[in-house]
Amino acid sequence: MKKKLLALVCALALVLSFAGCTLSTPDTVGKIGDFEITSGMYLLAQYSAYQQAAQLAGSDQDTTDTKAFLKETITTDADSGETAVAGDYVAQKTQELLETLAAVDARFTELGGELTDEQLATADSYAQQLMDQYGDTYTANGIGLETLKAFQRLQVEHTALLDLVYGADGETPVENDELTSHLDDSMYEIAYLTVPLYNTSTYVFADDDQRSEMLTLAQQAAKAVNLAANETVSDQVSALHAAAQSALPDIYAVLDADVPDDAASVQTELLTESDLASAFTQDGAADTLRGLSYGEAAAAQINSYTLILMVRIDPLSVSSLDDLRDQILSDMKGDELDDALASYGASLTHELNSAATNKLPASKIVNSSSNS
Repeated sequence: MKKKLLALVCALALVLSFAGCTLSTPDTVGKIGDFEITSGMYLLAQYSAYQQAAQLAGSDQDTTDTKAFLKETITTDADSGETAVAGDYVAQKTQELLETLAAVDARFTELGGELTDEQLATADSYAQQLMDQYGDTYTANGIGLETLKAFQRLQVEHTALLDLVYGADGETPVENDELTSHLDDSMYEIAYLTVPLYNTSTYVFADDDQRSEMLTLAQQAAKAVNLAANETVSDQVSALHAAAQSALPDIYAVLDADVPDDAASVQTELLTESDLASAFTQDGAADTLRGLSYGEAAAAQINSYTLILMVRIDPLSVSSLDDLRDQILSDMKGDELDDALASYGASLTHELNSAATNKLPASKIVNSSSNS
Protein backbone atom coordinates (compact mmCIF):
# COMPACT_ATOMS: atom_id res chain seq x y z
CA MET A 1 0.00 0.00 0.00
CA LYS A 2 1.23 3.47 -0.81
CA LYS A 3 2.16 5.00 2.51
CA LYS A 4 1.43 8.55 1.45
CA LEU A 5 0.58 9.70 4.94
CA LEU A 6 3.38 7.78 6.62
CA ALA A 7 5.79 9.32 4.13
CA LEU A 8 5.00 12.72 5.61
CA VAL A 9 6.62 11.86 8.91
CA CYS A 10 9.27 9.52 7.49
CA ALA A 11 10.57 12.37 5.33
CA LEU A 12 10.94 14.56 8.38
CA ALA A 13 13.22 12.03 10.00
CA LEU A 14 15.87 12.61 7.32
CA VAL A 15 17.33 15.73 8.87
CA LEU A 16 18.86 15.70 12.33
CA SER A 17 20.82 18.88 12.99
CA PHE A 18 21.01 22.42 11.73
CA ALA A 19 20.83 26.06 12.82
CA GLY A 20 17.46 27.16 14.17
CA CYS A 21 15.19 29.71 12.58
CA THR A 22 12.08 31.51 13.69
CA LEU A 23 8.94 31.48 11.56
CA SER A 24 6.20 34.04 12.03
CA THR A 25 3.08 32.01 11.36
CA PRO A 26 -0.70 32.52 11.33
CA ASP A 27 -2.80 30.09 13.36
CA THR A 28 -4.52 28.58 10.33
CA VAL A 29 -4.30 28.87 6.56
CA GLY A 30 -7.90 27.95 5.77
CA LYS A 31 -9.95 24.81 5.12
CA ILE A 32 -10.36 21.98 2.65
CA GLY A 33 -13.91 20.76 3.09
CA ASP A 34 -14.50 20.85 6.85
CA PHE A 35 -10.86 20.13 7.61
CA GLU A 36 -9.19 23.15 9.18
CA ILE A 37 -5.53 23.38 8.23
CA THR A 38 -3.34 24.76 10.97
CA SER A 39 -0.13 26.49 10.05
CA GLY A 40 1.77 23.60 11.58
CA MET A 41 -0.02 21.04 9.40
CA TYR A 42 0.61 23.20 6.34
CA LEU A 43 4.31 23.41 7.18
CA LEU A 44 4.46 19.67 7.79
CA ALA A 45 2.95 18.95 4.38
CA GLN A 46 5.19 21.53 2.73
CA TYR A 47 8.33 20.14 4.32
CA SER A 48 7.37 16.62 3.27
CA ALA A 49 6.79 17.86 -0.28
CA TYR A 50 10.23 19.48 -0.24
CA GLN A 51 11.79 16.20 0.84
CA GLN A 52 10.05 14.43 -2.03
CA ALA A 53 11.55 16.98 -4.40
CA ALA A 54 14.96 16.59 -2.78
CA GLN A 55 14.86 12.85 -3.47
CA LEU A 56 14.51 13.66 -7.17
CA ALA A 57 17.41 16.12 -7.23
CA GLY A 58 20.39 15.52 -9.44
CA SER A 59 23.80 14.85 -7.95
CA ASP A 60 24.87 18.37 -8.85
CA GLN A 61 21.91 20.04 -7.11
CA ASP A 62 22.33 21.24 -3.53
CA THR A 63 19.07 20.72 -1.64
CA THR A 64 20.43 22.44 1.47
CA ASP A 65 20.37 25.74 -0.43
CA THR A 66 16.60 25.93 -0.32
CA LYS A 67 16.05 29.15 -2.26
CA ALA A 68 18.35 28.09 -5.07
CA PHE A 69 17.03 24.53 -5.24
CA LEU A 70 13.41 25.66 -5.55
CA LYS A 71 14.38 27.34 -8.83
CA GLU A 72 16.06 24.22 -10.19
CA THR A 73 14.49 21.78 -12.65
CA ILE A 74 14.08 18.21 -11.43
CA THR A 75 13.09 15.03 -13.25
CA THR A 76 9.79 13.86 -11.79
CA ASP A 77 9.40 10.73 -13.94
CA ALA A 78 12.53 8.89 -14.99
CA ASP A 79 10.65 6.73 -17.51
CA SER A 80 8.98 9.54 -19.41
CA GLY A 81 11.63 12.17 -18.72
CA GLU A 82 8.98 14.55 -17.36
CA THR A 83 10.45 17.51 -15.49
CA ALA A 84 9.23 20.32 -13.26
CA VAL A 85 10.59 23.35 -11.48
CA ALA A 86 11.21 22.21 -7.90
CA GLY A 87 9.20 25.08 -6.41
CA ASP A 88 6.17 24.20 -8.54
CA TYR A 89 6.52 20.54 -7.63
CA VAL A 90 6.66 21.36 -3.92
CA ALA A 91 3.55 23.53 -4.17
CA GLN A 92 1.67 20.79 -6.02
CA LYS A 93 2.65 18.04 -3.60
CA THR A 94 1.86 20.22 -0.60
CA GLN A 95 -1.69 20.70 -1.86
CA GLU A 96 -2.09 17.01 -2.71
CA LEU A 97 -0.94 15.95 0.75
CA LEU A 98 -3.32 18.37 2.44
CA GLU A 99 -6.17 17.16 0.23
CA THR A 100 -5.46 13.59 1.27
CA LEU A 101 -5.48 14.53 4.95
CA ALA A 102 -8.78 16.33 4.48
CA ALA A 103 -10.23 13.31 2.68
CA VAL A 104 -9.12 10.95 5.44
CA ASP A 105 -10.76 13.15 8.05
CA ALA A 106 -13.98 13.45 6.05
CA ARG A 107 -14.33 9.79 5.09
CA PHE A 108 -13.53 8.58 8.59
CA THR A 109 -16.32 10.79 9.94
CA GLU A 110 -18.76 9.81 7.19
CA LEU A 111 -18.28 6.12 7.91
CA GLY A 112 -18.80 6.53 11.63
CA GLY A 113 -15.21 5.95 12.62
CA GLU A 114 -14.12 6.68 16.16
CA LEU A 115 -10.67 6.24 17.62
CA THR A 116 -10.39 4.34 20.88
CA ASP A 117 -8.58 5.73 23.90
CA GLU A 118 -5.82 3.21 23.22
CA GLN A 119 -5.43 4.36 19.60
CA LEU A 120 -5.31 7.99 20.69
CA ALA A 121 -2.70 7.23 23.34
CA THR A 122 -0.59 5.26 20.86
CA ALA A 123 -0.72 8.07 18.29
CA ASP A 124 0.18 10.70 20.88
CA SER A 125 2.99 8.58 22.28
CA TYR A 126 4.52 8.10 18.86
CA ALA A 127 4.26 11.83 18.19
CA GLN A 128 6.14 12.49 21.41
CA GLN A 129 8.83 10.00 20.42
CA LEU A 130 9.29 11.80 17.12
CA MET A 131 9.53 15.14 18.86
CA ASP A 132 12.04 13.76 21.36
CA GLN A 133 14.21 12.37 18.58
CA TYR A 134 13.85 15.03 15.87
CA GLY A 135 12.69 18.06 17.82
CA ASP A 136 15.29 20.39 16.32
CA THR A 137 14.15 19.51 12.82
CA TYR A 138 10.49 20.10 13.56
CA THR A 139 11.05 23.27 15.56
CA ALA A 140 13.28 24.84 12.92
CA ASN A 141 10.52 24.28 10.38
CA GLY A 142 7.66 25.55 12.52
CA ILE A 143 6.20 22.15 13.39
CA GLY A 144 5.20 21.49 17.00
CA LEU A 145 4.08 18.54 19.10
CA GLU A 146 0.36 19.24 18.67
CA THR A 147 0.76 19.10 14.90
CA LEU A 148 2.51 15.75 15.16
CA LYS A 149 -0.24 14.42 17.42
CA ALA A 150 -2.91 15.56 14.97
CA PHE A 151 -1.03 14.00 12.08
CA GLN A 152 -0.53 10.69 13.87
CA ARG A 153 -4.22 10.51 14.70
CA LEU A 154 -5.00 11.02 11.01
CA GLN A 155 -2.55 8.24 10.23
CA VAL A 156 -4.50 5.90 12.51
CA GLU A 157 -7.74 6.99 10.83
CA HIS A 158 -6.19 6.29 7.44
CA THR A 159 -5.31 2.75 8.49
CA ALA A 160 -8.80 2.23 9.95
CA LEU A 161 -10.40 3.28 6.66
CA LEU A 162 -9.31 0.04 5.03
CA ASP A 163 -11.62 -1.87 7.36
CA LEU A 164 -14.37 0.76 7.27
CA VAL A 165 -14.46 0.61 3.49
CA TYR A 166 -13.43 -2.95 2.63
CA GLY A 167 -13.84 -4.93 5.85
CA ALA A 168 -16.49 -7.56 6.49
CA ASP A 169 -18.91 -4.89 7.73
CA GLY A 170 -17.51 -2.14 5.52
CA GLU A 171 -19.01 0.07 2.85
CA THR A 172 -17.92 -2.24 0.01
CA PRO A 173 -16.79 -5.44 1.74
CA VAL A 174 -14.25 -7.78 0.18
CA GLU A 175 -15.44 -11.37 0.42
CA ASN A 176 -13.35 -14.08 2.08
CA ASP A 177 -12.84 -15.98 -1.17
CA GLU A 178 -11.40 -12.83 -2.76
CA LEU A 179 -9.01 -12.41 0.14
CA THR A 180 -7.92 -16.03 -0.07
CA SER A 181 -7.43 -15.80 -3.83
CA HIS A 182 -5.24 -12.70 -3.48
CA LEU A 183 -3.26 -14.35 -0.70
CA ASP A 184 -2.62 -17.41 -2.87
CA ASP A 185 -1.86 -15.56 -6.09
CA SER A 186 -0.08 -12.37 -5.05
CA MET A 187 1.42 -12.86 -1.60
CA TYR A 188 4.19 -15.20 -0.53
CA GLU A 189 4.82 -16.59 2.94
CA ILE A 190 8.35 -17.94 3.13
CA ALA A 191 10.61 -19.50 5.71
CA TYR A 192 14.12 -18.45 4.78
CA LEU A 193 17.69 -17.63 5.63
CA THR A 194 20.18 -15.52 3.71
CA VAL A 195 23.87 -15.87 2.91
CA PRO A 196 26.07 -12.85 2.13
CA LEU A 197 28.02 -12.99 -1.12
CA TYR A 198 31.03 -11.47 0.60
CA ASN A 199 33.34 -12.30 3.46
CA THR A 200 31.92 -10.42 6.44
CA SER A 201 35.38 -10.11 8.01
CA THR A 202 37.37 -8.91 4.99
CA TYR A 203 34.47 -7.48 2.95
CA VAL A 204 35.88 -9.15 -0.13
CA PHE A 205 33.03 -9.90 -2.55
CA ALA A 206 32.59 -13.18 -4.37
CA ASP A 207 33.58 -13.21 -8.01
CA ASP A 208 31.37 -14.79 -10.69
CA ASP A 209 32.77 -18.28 -10.23
CA GLN A 210 32.46 -18.10 -6.45
CA ARG A 211 28.87 -16.83 -6.65
CA SER A 212 28.02 -19.69 -8.98
CA GLU A 213 29.59 -22.24 -6.65
CA MET A 214 27.81 -20.84 -3.59
CA LEU A 215 24.48 -20.81 -5.41
CA THR A 216 24.95 -24.41 -6.56
CA LEU A 217 25.61 -25.53 -2.99
CA ALA A 218 22.52 -23.65 -1.77
CA GLN A 219 20.42 -25.23 -4.53
CA GLN A 220 21.61 -28.66 -3.43
CA ALA A 221 20.43 -27.82 0.09
CA ALA A 222 17.03 -26.81 -1.30
CA LYS A 223 16.87 -30.10 -3.20
CA ALA A 224 17.48 -31.97 0.05
CA VAL A 225 14.52 -30.15 1.62
CA ASN A 226 12.30 -31.09 -1.32
CA LEU A 227 13.35 -34.74 -1.21
CA ALA A 228 12.21 -34.90 2.41
CA ALA A 229 8.63 -34.21 1.20
CA ASN A 230 7.51 -32.73 4.51
CA GLU A 231 3.79 -32.08 4.81
CA THR A 232 3.50 -29.77 7.82
CA VAL A 233 4.96 -26.30 8.07
CA SER A 234 6.83 -27.29 11.20
CA ASP A 235 8.48 -30.16 9.35
CA GLN A 236 9.27 -27.92 6.36
CA VAL A 237 10.97 -25.34 8.56
CA SER A 238 12.87 -28.02 10.44
CA ALA A 239 14.04 -29.56 7.16
CA LEU A 240 15.19 -26.15 5.92
CA HIS A 241 17.13 -25.56 9.12
CA ALA A 242 18.75 -28.99 8.97
CA ALA A 243 19.71 -28.60 5.30
CA ALA A 244 21.18 -25.18 6.02
CA GLN A 245 23.24 -26.45 8.92
CA SER A 246 24.69 -29.13 6.67
CA ALA A 247 25.36 -26.87 3.68
CA LEU A 248 26.49 -23.59 5.22
CA PRO A 249 30.02 -24.65 6.19
CA ASP A 250 30.78 -25.48 2.54
CA ILE A 251 29.03 -22.36 1.27
CA TYR A 252 30.96 -20.03 3.57
CA ALA A 253 34.19 -21.88 2.87
CA VAL A 254 34.06 -20.70 -0.74
CA LEU A 255 35.06 -17.28 0.59
CA ASP A 256 37.22 -18.62 3.41
CA ALA A 257 34.65 -17.19 5.82
CA ASP A 258 33.56 -18.38 9.24
CA VAL A 259 29.96 -19.48 9.66
CA PRO A 260 28.14 -17.15 12.10
CA ASP A 261 26.50 -18.86 15.06
CA ASP A 262 23.03 -17.82 13.90
CA ALA A 263 23.59 -18.46 10.18
CA ALA A 264 21.10 -21.34 10.06
CA SER A 265 18.38 -19.47 11.97
CA VAL A 266 15.17 -19.55 9.95
CA GLN A 267 12.90 -16.51 9.70
CA THR A 268 9.39 -16.28 8.28
CA GLU A 269 7.81 -13.39 6.41
CA LEU A 270 4.73 -12.69 4.31
CA LEU A 271 5.86 -10.87 1.17
CA THR A 272 3.92 -8.87 -1.40
CA GLU A 273 4.67 -8.19 -5.04
CA SER A 274 5.96 -4.80 -3.93
CA ASP A 275 8.39 -6.53 -1.59
CA LEU A 276 9.60 -8.72 -4.42
CA ALA A 277 10.15 -5.70 -6.65
CA SER A 278 12.30 -4.00 -4.03
CA ALA A 279 14.16 -6.99 -2.55
CA PHE A 280 14.37 -9.62 -5.31
CA THR A 281 16.15 -7.43 -7.84
CA GLN A 282 18.38 -10.04 -9.47
CA ASP A 283 17.03 -11.28 -12.81
CA GLY A 284 14.85 -14.33 -12.29
CA ALA A 285 14.88 -14.22 -8.49
CA ALA A 286 11.27 -13.10 -8.07
CA ASP A 287 10.08 -15.64 -10.63
CA THR A 288 11.85 -18.38 -8.68
CA LEU A 289 9.72 -17.54 -5.65
CA ARG A 290 6.54 -17.09 -7.68
CA GLY A 291 7.01 -20.54 -9.17
CA LEU A 292 7.16 -22.36 -5.84
CA SER A 293 4.29 -24.48 -4.59
CA TYR A 294 3.50 -24.62 -0.90
CA GLY A 295 6.14 -26.72 0.83
CA GLU A 296 8.63 -26.40 -2.03
CA ALA A 297 12.14 -25.08 -1.42
CA ALA A 298 14.54 -23.20 -3.67
CA ALA A 299 17.71 -21.13 -3.58
CA ALA A 300 18.35 -17.96 -5.55
CA GLN A 301 20.59 -14.94 -5.75
CA ILE A 302 18.24 -12.07 -4.93
CA ASN A 303 20.65 -9.17 -5.44
CA SER A 304 24.33 -8.52 -6.05
CA TYR A 305 25.33 -9.40 -2.48
CA THR A 306 22.81 -11.94 -1.13
CA LEU A 307 21.71 -15.54 -1.62
CA ILE A 308 18.46 -16.81 -0.17
CA LEU A 309 17.53 -20.37 0.80
CA MET A 310 13.78 -20.56 1.25
CA VAL A 311 10.69 -22.70 1.38
CA ARG A 312 7.27 -21.34 0.50
CA ILE A 313 4.69 -22.13 3.16
CA ASP A 314 0.92 -21.87 3.24
CA PRO A 315 0.13 -18.69 5.21
CA LEU A 316 -3.23 -20.10 6.30
CA SER A 317 -1.45 -23.01 7.95
CA VAL A 318 0.23 -20.65 10.41
CA SER A 319 -2.34 -17.82 10.66
CA SER A 320 -6.10 -17.49 10.31
CA LEU A 321 -7.68 -15.44 7.55
CA ASP A 322 -8.97 -13.00 10.16
CA ASP A 323 -5.44 -12.53 11.49
CA LEU A 324 -4.20 -11.75 7.98
CA ARG A 325 -7.22 -9.74 6.83
CA ASP A 326 -5.75 -6.28 7.42
CA GLN A 327 -2.47 -7.18 5.75
CA ILE A 328 -4.23 -8.68 2.72
CA LEU A 329 -6.60 -5.72 2.43
CA SER A 330 -3.67 -3.31 2.61
CA ASP A 331 -1.93 -5.06 -0.27
CA MET A 332 -5.09 -5.70 -2.24
CA LYS A 333 -6.93 -2.41 -1.79
CA GLY A 334 -4.40 0.09 -0.44
CA ASP A 335 -3.64 1.75 -3.75
CA GLU A 336 -7.32 1.88 -4.63
CA LEU A 337 -8.11 3.55 -1.32
CA ASP A 338 -5.31 6.09 -1.70
CA ASP A 339 -6.44 6.97 -5.23
CA ALA A 340 -10.01 7.40 -4.00
CA LEU A 341 -8.86 9.62 -1.14
CA ALA A 342 -6.78 11.77 -3.49
CA SER A 343 -9.74 12.20 -5.83
CA TYR A 344 -12.15 12.90 -2.99
CA GLY A 345 -9.82 15.43 -1.40
CA ALA A 346 -9.37 17.28 -4.67
CA SER A 347 -13.16 17.52 -5.06
CA LEU A 348 -13.71 19.15 -1.68
CA THR A 349 -14.22 22.89 -1.41
CA HIS A 350 -10.88 24.65 -1.04
CA GLU A 351 -10.90 27.75 1.14
CA LEU A 352 -7.21 28.50 1.55
CA ASN A 353 -6.11 31.96 2.59
CA SER A 354 -3.34 33.05 0.21
CA ALA A 355 -2.35 35.85 2.55
CA ALA A 356 -1.70 33.24 5.24
CA THR A 357 0.11 30.75 3.01
CA ASN A 358 2.27 33.54 1.62
CA LYS A 359 3.65 33.97 5.13
CA LEU A 360 4.81 30.35 5.04
CA PRO A 361 6.93 30.20 1.88
CA ALA A 362 8.87 27.08 1.00
CA SER A 363 11.97 29.24 0.72
CA LYS A 364 12.10 29.33 4.54
CA ILE A 365 12.45 25.57 4.82
CA VAL A 366 15.57 24.51 6.70
CA ASN A 367 17.09 21.40 5.15
CA SER A 368 20.52 20.15 6.12
CA SER A 369 20.34 16.86 4.22
CA SER A 370 21.73 16.90 0.70
CA ASN A 371 21.78 14.21 -1.97
CA SER A 372 25.18 15.34 -3.13
